[in-house]
Amino acid sequence: MDLVKNAIWGPDPKEQYRKCLQSLRKNKRQLDRQIQDLNNVEKKSKSLIKQAAKKNDMKSARLYAKELRNTQKVNERMHVSRATLDSIELKLNEQQQLIKIKGSLQKSTAIMQDMSQLVRVPQISKTVQELSKELTKSGVIDEMVSDMLDSAEWEDEELDENEEIDDLLTDILGDKETAIVQEPSTPAAVQQEAQKTELAAAIEADDDDDEDLIQNMRQRLSSLQG
Repeated sequence: MDLVKNAIWGPDPKEQYRKCLQSLRKNKRQLDRQIQDLNNVEKKSKSLIKQAAKKNDMKSARLYAKELRNTQKVNERMHVSRATLDSIELKLNEQQQLIKIKGSLQKSTAIMQDMSQLVRVPQISKTVQELSKELTKSGVIDEMVSDMLDSAEWEDEELDENEEIDDLLTDILGDKETAIVQEPSTPAAVQQEAQKTELAAAIEADDDDDEDLIQNMRQRLSSLQG
């Protein structure tokens, strides 16, 4: 019966709105879980930095600080994306009023702009595909925005990595401890081998930690071995 109605009158705008809202809230829950995981990794990295500093192992401290810096950058993107989803939900709720007035959902330039920001973040580009498809079906955004999901890439700004790592170490350890932290000057191959050994040791030393965090450390070790 619904197929016959859709063929004659087109899809029910209220049903389209419901599906869009359902997909959007699903994305928000997924982002909340990712943000919580990243917060846990940040706490773990800070703990490892402090442990390494106590052992006067400043090479490891810098390694963990670099991991922390990368995690924080991803976390910042996740928070911006979460706020963008809130913005889309607010604008989508406004569309509900248009259904009563015009009988259908209307194209929204503001939602299209928000979606274009989301697809620039590679960590969530796959998770927003369903939302993009539902918004496209409902006529709220153009199909071209959906197509951007397959080709979107995030371009990191060129920043002074060593300076950022030094700032992180200062925040966590204080000026006195950070003053003795030096960037290792060993060859790249030797550094990589040392990093694998240090990460492996950290994993084995923290058997009582949360399972998800241990898995995260193993993934980092695996990426170095690749």
